[in-house]
Amino acid sequence: MTDASTPLPTTVRVTESFSRRMPTQRVIDAVQHAEGGTPFGELIQHQPFRVVAFRALLRDFPDRDTTSLWLHSYDVEVEVVEANPTNGDSPTLAPPSDGFGVSTPTP
Repeated sequence: MTDASTPLPTTVRVTESFSRRMPTQRVIDAVQHAEGGTPFGELIQHQPFRVVAFRALLRDFPDRDTTSLWLHSYDVEVEVVEANPTNGDSPTLAPPSDGFGVSTPTP
C-alpha cells in the first residue's frame, strides 16, 4: 500500500507495447468519471500521453485515489523504453549447438 504523502513522479517509464495496449474498461470508466462524462474517444484522441501516464500511475500506485492520479497525469512525462525480454531473471538462450541446431537456456 502506498502512502498518500508519497510524492508522485513527474516521469513514468513504459514499454512500447504498454503504450499501444487499450486500457481496461475500469480505466476508461475512471477517466470518463474524472472528466465529467467526456467520452473516452475524445480524451484518447486529444490527450493520448496523459492516458498512458495515468495508466502507468495506476500500475505503480494502485492504492492511490484515481481522480488524483488523473489530475496529476496532466503534468507527467512518458518515457518509452525498450522491453527487457528476460526481465533480468529469465535464462538467456545460448547459441545453437553444432549438429543439433537448437538453443538451450543457460543459467
